[in-house]
Amino acid sequence: MKLRISSFNALLIGGFALVMFLLWIVSLLMSAERQNQQAGTTQQHNLRVQVQQLQQNQQLWLQSQYYLLNMLVKSPDDNQNFQSFLWGYYQRNPNIWAVNLVQFDERGLPVSKSNKPGCLQPDQMLRYRFDNFLVPSISSCRIDDKALLEIAGPVVADGDAVVLLVSMEYFDFLNEFSSLTGRRMQRAADSAESFQYYEFGASEYGKAQISIPIGHAGAVSGVLHLKREPLSLWALFEHQAVVVLVLLALAVITLLVLLHVFLVKPLQSLAGKMRFAALGHLEDESGSREKVKTGLTEMVEYFNLMQKTARLDPVTGLNNRVIFEDRLVQAIREGKRSGRKYALIMIDIQRLDELVQERGQYIVDALLRQIAEGLRESLRESDHVSRFERNLFALLLEVQQIEQLNNLVEKIYLSLIRRYRVYGREVDLDAYIGIAIYPDHAVDADGLYHNASTALVEAEHSEWPIQFFQDAEDDTDITGFTMIQSLRRAIERDELKLVYQPVVDLQSYQTQYLEALLRWKDPDMHDISIEQTIRLAEQNHLIKSLTNWIIDSACRFVSQADMQDVAVGINLSMIDLHDRRLPERIETYLNHYQVRPSQIVIEITEGQIMQDPEEVIEVLARLGVMGLSLSIDDFGTGQASLTYLKELPVEKIKIDQSFVRDIVTDPDDQLIVRATIELAHTLDLKVVAEGVETLAVYEMLTEMSCDHVQGYYISRPLEAEQVSRWLDTSVKPDLVRKGR
Repeated sequence: MKLRISSFNALLIGGFALVMFLLWIVSLLMSAERQNQQAGTTQQHNLRVQVQQLQQNQQLWLQSQYYLLNMLVKSPDDNQNFQSFLWGYYQRNPNIWAVNLVQFDERGLPVSKSNKPGCLQPDQMLRYRFDNFLVPSISSCRIDDKALLEIAGPVVADGDAVVLLVSMEYFDFLNEFSSLTGRRMQRAADSAESFQYYEFGASEYGKAQISIPIGHAGAVSGVLHLKREPLSLWALFEHQAVVVLVLLALAVITLLVLLHVFLVKPLQSLAGKMRFAALGHLEDESGSREKVKTGLTEMVEYFNLMQKTARLDPVTGLNNRVIFEDRLVQAIREGKRSGRKYALIMIDIQRLDELVQERGQYIVDALLRQIAEGLRESLRESDHVSRFERNLFALLLEVQQIEQLNNLVEKIYLSLIRRYRVYGREVDLDAYIGIAIYPDHAVDADGLYHNASTALVEAEHSEWPIQFFQDAEDDTDITGFTMIQSLRRAIERDELKLVYQPVVDLQSYQTQYLEALLRWKDPDMHDISIEQTIRLAEQNHLIKSLTNWIIDSACRFVSQADMQDVAVGINLSMIDLHDRRLPERIETYLNHYQVRPSQIVIEITEGQIMQDPEEVIEVLARLGVMGLSLSIDDFGTGQASLTYLKELPVEKIKIDQSFVRDIVTDPDDQLIVRATIELAHTLDLKVVAEGVETLAVYEMLTEMSCDHVQGYYISRPLEAEQVSRWLDTSVKPDLVRKGR
């Protein structure tokens, strides 16, 4: 698509005119809104004053009626003439609700001459209240759906004290308001608190509306809703159109002149010189012009490509190192002015070179694009991400709160270590993260790079995949991760412990080994359970450190307890079983504490074996060669086959407690347990039944020739200091039957 200079000028001028016109329309809208607000405020004030004046006039008129009636009442008259007078008075003054004359009998009780209720009821008018009451009072009240304005005062008629009450419709002044302003009012549905009056044509929820409170002393309240005619946008448009259009035309002409002088003429001169240069080398003038046009097009395309290459990583589409470093410098400058903090995060993705050798570069490129997309989704709009080189990424985050940064880094880490699917193949990755914060750790870009890289190296050589830079003299921990740090602090601060539940032989009644169970020292101080902590550690590649702590603690316990014939059982995670260095790790702890391999029993769950049988079999075989005893835990809940049972160096299987607990009452569980015991004995394996909680279950397992039992009926988990006392006492049948 070709774009000529003239077409470009036309588009530019047209766009300029359109923008200016839109700006004018926006200014009209703002001006109309501002004038409407000012006019509405003034109009509301004037109407409020007018309504208040009408209310005061109404009270004065009611007082005049009271004094008129007062004069008439003082004249001698009988009850019949008074009632006739009231009838005529009501005809002449329809806004009067009631005129009531209350006398007092010999006991001082009121006797009314009218049956219309008012604000002051006869039973409220006792004589002693009016003996010293010389000035009439005005009050208001609400009776059902009617609002009344009432004046009451003492009168002396025929030598007797009486009370004169005159009541009228409170909102009668709205009739005069309608007459004066020409606004037609209508009464709407009342609420429990107030009366509602709307002007005809005023919407109940309309924006162009004035609301004026009406009422008296809280006894009667209401709201008067009036229309407010807004200023028309079209009127402002007509008023300003001529002047604005003339100014806009002058601005367009001025812009055309400037474009011609400073843009069109220089471009035409440059084009002429290029055409002359081309004609000097080519004989065909038409052909030379085409080559000039082609050359310019290629130059523009090459320039755009070079600019894109200089800014973006060609594989992931992320900013490259040059752009990232520029943004880091700008962020530090901004931080010096505003006091903001920024975090530089370096991420090292593992196994990429190995994947290139195994599966090819195209797999790694697709994987890198998925990693980049995951990072984009994990970050905020204000954050920056860049790919530095093959396996190194960098992030720049604004730090508002350390806790917020911790959560974000944790989210980023979890997005990286997930399982990827690339061209139908599943790939698992590991990642290490190093973090340095400006200005806490450095005050310039070079210092931040150095310290973040130092933290990254520390992460690669430690058991924790995320490390903040920390000075040698600084022993404070600023991470505080929700999942990672909960387990990390528990290990570092010795908040975990092992308890030991005995596994007893049914023939000798002696303890065969003690299963080590992980517990919090103070469970009330932790929001999540041990089971959930272990599950989170498995999901987030943190189980290695926890397993090391368990093996270390168990070996130290065996060494300190000086147990010769009793072993300790350790539960391993599936991730541990896929670690080819697991046997070396266990051997290191055995040698350190001088513990025999036969004193450690490795318990693995049946489901864990099925994840990757060949790799697990190889690791377990090496453990068996070392002399460790192997046991399959929770047998019957997974999908283990007899083939794997024959291949594994397993000495015993443990029947899951879900099958053992109800064998006395459930025939199916009885059949499963009996068949499992017979199968295990056929394969020359010992059987442990866990979950033994009653004497009946214990006796039935004895009858089934089960080898070992474990459960609350035998013993609850023991603290480390209780184990020696337990081992000093044999588990005899009579003691078991008594429920030790």
